Formats: sequence, C-alpha cells, structure tokens
Amino acid sequence: MATAIKAIPTLYGDEAKRFGEAALRAELRYNPKRSKKLSERRKNARALLKKAGLI
Repeated sequence: MATAIKAIPTLYGDEAKRFGEAALRAELRYNPKRSKKLSERRKNARALLKKAGLI
C-alpha cells in the first residue's frame, strides 16, 4: 500500500526573503570556537529532559 505524500510548505515573496535573510544572519553569527563543550551540552540536555519528566 502506498503512503501519502506530505505537503512541504513553500515560502513566497516577503516571507521567503525574511527567511533567507534570517538564515544568512544565523550562519554568519555561528562561531565554532564559542560553542559549548559536549559534556556541558549533555548536562544541559539531561536537565531539560529531567525537568520535562522524560527521564
């Protein structure tokens, strides 16, 4: 049996322009030297999951 194809939202006009500009700003802001260490990110993720009652 075939599965239904999900519609992919497509942006047009001003919305597409704003999205593209926001994506470019985020990419230019990224600095791998400022990223947190993996152990710190793991600790934060565990705290978030614990607070949500998932672990």
